[in-house]
Amino acid sequence: MEVASTRIKLDISGDCYETYATAEQNGLELSDIQALLEANGIVYGVDLNAALAAIKNVGVRTLVARGSRHSDGNDGYYKPLEARPRSEGEKKLEITNVYTEDTIGEIYKPSSGIVGVDVFGRKVQPDEGKACNIFTGPEIKRVETETKIILEAAADGYLNAGPASVEIVPQHMVHGDIDYSDGELECAGSLHVTGDIKGSGSLRIRHDLHVEGSVEDAKIVAGGNVTVEGSFVGRGDGLIRAAGIVAVNVVLNQMIEAEGSITIGKECVNAHLIASEKIIATNATIMGGTVAAGEAIEAQTIGGEHYSTTRVKVGIAELQRENAIAIDREIQLQSKVIDQLKNDVYILVRERIDGNNFTYEKVEQLKLLQEKLRRQNDLVKELSAKKQESVLAMSRKKCPKLTVLGIIHQSVVAEINGVRVPLKRSYSNTTFEELRNEIIRTRNL
Repeated sequence: MEVASTRIKLDISGDCYETYATAEQNGLELSDIQALLEANGIVYGVDLNAALAAIKNVGVRTLVARGSRHSDGNDGYYKPLEARPRSEGEKKLEITNVYTEDTIGEIYKPSSGIVGVDVFGRKVQPDEGKACNIFTGPEIKRVETETKIILEAAADGYLNAGPASVEIVPQHMVHGDIDYSDGELECAGSLHVTGDIKGSGSLRIRHDLHVEGSVEDAKIVAGGNVTVEGSFVGRGDGLIRAAGIVAVNVVLNQMIEAEGSITIGKECVNAHLIASEKIIATNATIMGGTVAAGEAIEAQTIGGEHYSTTRVKVGIAELQRENAIAIDREIQLQSKVIDQLKNDVYILVRERIDGNNFTYEKVEQLKLLQEKLRRQNDLVKELSAKKQESVLAMSRKKCPKLTVLGIIHQSVVAEINGVRVPLKRSYSNTTFEELRNEIIRTRNL
């Protein structure tokens, strides 16, 4: 906008934040330009030094008044945070593990902007920033600060993040088989496999595992329950260890350990079973190997007429001994893994110190190895603590029983609370109990 007079021309910018003056003749006074500015309502941001310079430099366009510009608010936005690099197993399954108290991301709040004032002294309101509306699932904790909302995991699981939502999914479904051969896989939540688990890889499941097919020689450690609808059959290198219960249809040559009970659907042959509570095989046959339980063993048939010795142990002392052997074996195995990880970490750290082309890929590999080493050390500590606590835990279990609904063959070696069960012949439909270092035999009703 241009304001002209016979002696001074004013030029006001379209946004009214700037005013320029141009003197048209000599001999003007500062009061002349002041009067013209006031007459046109220009009262904010007037620079008298600039005004004096304008009347002295005839014909020169000079900025004589400047307002305070407004600043529009910034929109809110979501910034995801990756707590740890993903392992190869996570990449293959296309999952991102999230553990309780992990920081998932941050939602930054919008800013309100700054109010401006134009050369006429009028306030100019800024545009407000828009909020970032991200839906968060029930398993995500929102920690609010002045400038942002921090998203923390309130449960273990798998991250499911999209443009408008962030959730933690408790279970991942694998449609088909898992085959990692000698590889390893760690899952923060539960895992459901519609096919088989093949090979001799290592799987660590924080919660439950459900396999609709069969399991070969995998080493599975689960923080919850394990269900295998098919068979657990291999060369004898397989292991299932669960903090809850284990249910398997057929077991051959493998080892199963459960802090709860173990249920066998059809057959258990040459296997090694340890259950803190019960081994339930009411419709199944147990032949060969060793089975031990803290509270009870219930089976349809135990042993066979022409089969290798089947060892059955029920009770506190026997279970403690079996547990200790199994835990010691696992500690030795995990200690070897720790030694290898330490060596791998040392090699990469030396490369970083020596400056030998330490690429981004090697940085990520070192982070992953250090995280694995930390978890392995934690596992060994947990195993050692479990061994120490087993005595107290088992002392609460009393009156263990061995119940056979069908036949227990004479070839079976059975003990209850360390007392040998005298099997002078095969028995059917019988329950055995220990009382004052003697075995009491009763027929089932």
